[in-house]
Amino acid sequence: MDWKMSQNDLILDYDGNNVCITIKSKVNLTHRIFLISGNLSFLGMSVLAIIFRMPAVAFAAILLLAFFLRYSLWKLYGKERLTINKRLVTYSNSCLFFKTDLQTRQVGKKITVIPYELYGQRSPKMVNVVFETCNVNNVPENVYEFSLPVRAEQAEMISYMLSLLYLNKVNFDFNKTKLCLN
Repeated sequence: MDWKMSQNDLILDYDGNNVCITIKSKVNLTHRIFLISGNLSFLGMSVLAIIFRMPAVAFAAILLLAFFLRYSLWKLYGKERLTINKRLVTYSNSCLFFKTDLQTRQVGKKITVIPYELYGQRSPKMVNVVFETCNVNNVPENVYEFSLPVRAEQAEMISYMLSLLYLNKVNFDFNKTKLCLN
């Protein structure tokens, strides 16, 4: 049985100095129904266990509800934001009303994009993206890794946008061009 992953929404923005990447989780209707019904069943189990005064079962049901609710919220409303410039990588994750603090990492000479193929996918090919840089000792280290997969074409687009950051801007001044006439 081949599980097809849903295609997450990817928003890329390049302003000349920064590359802003936003990935929003996107789940199809059957998975959405499964997640919501699972949360409702764990909630019902915990309420019934409290009503029938079964503290061990109530504790286990509330614990399962908490973990499954966290997973469901991430799958339904998860969002990753990443801003990259030549020196810094800033990232944060959000899920409905839960947000992580902005975290910033230093970038060495250059940042590279490494797509890891997720096996078991037929079409479209989904990859997990890792951003890697070299530290002061020229040892490669992972700066950030997406937890939401993207299509392989989108990973190539991210790599292209990052290569635009490190291009040296060459200005041609045609007024100073020498012409050689024979």
